[in-house]
Order: sequence, then structure tokens, then C-alpha cells
Amino acid sequence: MDTIKEIIANLDSEELCRYCNHREYCDGGVKCYGGEPIYPPCADGLDEDDIDIDLYLEDMEESDEA
Repeated sequence: MDTIKEIIANLDSEELCRYCNHREYCDGGVKCYGGEPIYPPCADGLDEDDIDIDLYLEDMEESDEA
């Protein structure tokens, strides 16, 4: 099985947002309200704690069944 780091490296940005643990309060974009830009939590990269691996595995299991 792939490690979480390998999974992260192979996901495109839309998929990363889908499996990101910050998706409840982050829309994935940079915000600017006239001051300094506000970057999403993933701007510095994601690690294992940022990915909902259970959701990813559930989706992979469903795609294997289809």
C-alpha cells in the first residue's frame, strides 16, 4: 500500500482539497481583504495529519468495486 506521503504526492489540488482535514473551514484559495494575503493551511505543504486517510481509503474501495 502507498504511504500517505506518496498518496499526497499523487493527488491533484482538487483531490487534495477533498481529502484535507481543513475542508470544513477552508475553500482552498488565497484570500486578501486589503492587507496581507491569507493563505490556506496547505500553502506550506500537507503532512499525514492534514489528510483524511479514512475518506481516501473509502473512496478507493468504492472505486475498486465499480
